[in-house]
Amino acid sequence: MKQAIKLAATLAASLSFVLTPAAMAQDMATKDAGSLYVQCDGFPNNMTTGEGVARFLGAVTLLGLFAPPPEAADASKRKFGTDGVMACTNILEGEKAEGNVRRRIPLILARALHRIEAKDYDGAIADVAIARAEAGTAGLTTDPYFNRSMGLSFDQVEAAALVRKGEVEEAMRVSLGDVPQHRFSLMPLFSFKTYADIAPLGTDADLGRALALARVSPGASTAAAGRLDELSRFGESATLRADLVTYLSTRKDKDGKLRDPATKSVAELALGQALAGQWAEAAASAERARALDAKLVGEGKPEDMDIRLPASEILDLYDVLLLANQGNIEGARRKFTARTQWLAPSFGAVLATNRLLYDGAPAADRTGQLAKPAADLWTDRATAKRAELIAKDGDNKTLFYLIEPYVAGSTFEAQSQKVWRTDKSKIFLKLTPGKGDPDAKLAMLYGVPADAAFDAMLLHAALDAKAQGKQGFTFLPIIDTYVAGIVHAGNTDDPSMPPSLFLNADEVIAALSPAIPDPVTLKARRATRGK
Repeated sequence: MKQAIKLAATLAASLSFVLTPAAMAQDMATKDAGSLYVQCDGFPNNMTTGEGVARFLGAVTLLGLFAPPPEAADASKRKFGTDGVMACTNILEGEKAEGNVRRRIPLILARALHRIEAKDYDGAIADVAIARAEAGTAGLTTDPYFNRSMGLSFDQVEAAALVRKGEVEEAMRVSLGDVPQHRFSLMPLFSFKTYADIAPLGTDADLGRALALARVSPGASTAAAGRLDELSRFGESATLRADLVTYLSTRKDKDGKLRDPATKSVAELALGQALAGQWAEAAASAERARALDAKLVGEGKPEDMDIRLPASEILDLYDVLLLANQGNIEGARRKFTARTQWLAPSFGAVLATNRLLYDGAPAADRTGQLAKPAADLWTDRATAKRAELIAKDGDNKTLFYLIEPYVAGSTFEAQSQKVWRTDKSKIFLKLTPGKGDPDAKLAMLYGVPADAAFDAMLLHAALDAKAQGKQGFTFLPIIDTYVAGIVHAGNTDDPSMPPSLFLNADEVIAALSPAIPDPVTLKARRATRGK
């Protein structure tokens, strides 16, 4: 240590002569602007081992004043458009080009995003091809962990350029190509962009992603049902909404008493059943929604207004359809046009109502969302969504969410012992009796990236269900300042296991065990790597 201090002192003495006031001012200006790395993608260069040692020595001696701290990530210093392209190019090419391929790939993708900002969409697509090629040459594309994290960025960035070129269907094909292999992985499913609100028609991949996300995150059922409404697949939509209400209705409070579903979900079910022509069921659901609201108000515990207001609007649209079904088309039109906009019901439900009422409507009734035929409403929505998409390209932020961070295989493999041990689970928290649903288990992993944490919790839930002799389970993710999940195990014939939300344990194990193998398989895998 004495030698280290002496070396640091010598270095400090030499620096005192080298750093003139002008040089120090120039150095500070460079720091204020950020390095080329930060100017490119908002993140600093890698810190080498040598730098780490030097900074450690600086930290433990008074002479550490001369050892600068590592640069911090700072998105506010990221350049925009052509300036961003130049910053990225200057660090990717030339004598001082970044050589670490894992660092180069996000820099190349960042350059692609800057090209999108500059509306050079073909250049962006070319950059994605360069990033793919470098990843392939380095062997990263054969790394399943790279492919389920940073590797997902290739398609997302390419699709972002394609959709802005107007090639929407091709953008959807590219963006959603990996959905089947990640159908039980929550974070990848969240990250896939669908561009469904710009597309003229849905695709199997679009709907596959929506339904897969609903299965691992029941709250996403509403969006999936809404997409089915847009495609006039009302029977499937009503079934999905019914499954969500069943799921909510079979959850219990801490005393073991069944909970009431959210009024809005029941109202959406009523409207969905009406669209599907299931009038008796729709009437019962509408009555139930109104009774639930009245009950909660009577108990002095009304739902929040962000639930009650949309629920009321959705039931109003149900009443419009009911009037039309009863033959009162004129009354249905008056009630439909009484609102200038219908915001709470699904867009597909509004389109369907428009189709029902537009033809034959007198000029006086052609106002609000009956002023144009459904085809024009669809076009208006697509135009508005595209404008919104392009507008966000200027914030130097939204596009960069398309670059996924690399999550190393070691992060997933480190969960092996916890995941595969079901007899004394360290993933399910031990809850005090009377503190929650007695039929539920709460899964949680501390300090684990969300990508690996949710895969680990889902795989553990599947193994636990098998250990209990159950066929599968349902899973409700919690994403807050921590990541967790509420698990209920059961069989396909259990009323509390609605089909669209049921996770088959064998399928989940088959899909996720390659990422988080059992300890014996992992040991063999590591032994093979060492050869």
